[in-house]
Amino acid sequence: MVKSYLLKAKQKILLSLFIGLVTTGAAMQYLCTVKADIAQSVVRLHVIAESDSDEDQQLKIKVRDAVIACLKDKLDGAESTDETKAIIAEALQSIADAASAEVAANGYDYPVTAQLGRFDFPTKQYDTVQLPGGEYDALRIIIGSGGGRNWWCVLFPQLCLTGSGGTMPEKGERQLKNVLTEDEYSIVTASQESSTPVKIKFRLLEWFR
Repeated sequence: MVKSYLLKAKQKILLSLFIGLVTTGAAMQYLCTVKADIAQSVVRLHVIAESDSDEDQQLKIKVRDAVIACLKDKLDGAESTDETKAIIAEALQSIADAASAEVAANGYDYPVTAQLGRFDFPTKQYDTVQLPGGEYDALRIIIGSGGGRNWWCVLFPQLCLTGSGGTMPEKGERQLKNVLTEDEYSIVTASQESSTPVKIKFRLLEWFR
């Protein structure tokens, strides 16, 4: 009688473990797919300061503004990641020149590097949008040695070109809905409170990576 009870208990434990593993595996596979889809649908802007000094951090923001001003009209009609990347690639020198001019106008002689490539990002929150960690296409601006804190935003969908006041601009919202599935859109636009479990899962994915 005791052996029969122990055998059934063991079987229940093994079944629970199996179901847990299958469920976890399915959830991780789903999140991996979501991460990949989101990463393919976004082009980011990444500005890295010379250092963490107050002066260099303020300069970083001024360079950011100069780069966004340079790109605003150029990217106005872009409706895809490929189109956005093509425009940035063609304008890369003028972007670097605009950033360098801003650095010089503020009395610094730091060199500026403008790169268009695929770079690794941690999980990040931007206004009302959160993006999982992973590799993304991005325009990267490095000021001087690039040893300071960075600033980033989203060039496509166009969140940092037209956004203000911590809200998603209408054009950026429309583009985001066009390039993401309904589930993916719900995940990246979840509120800070409701997004906590999603962020934890994204962190677990980064750890397993």
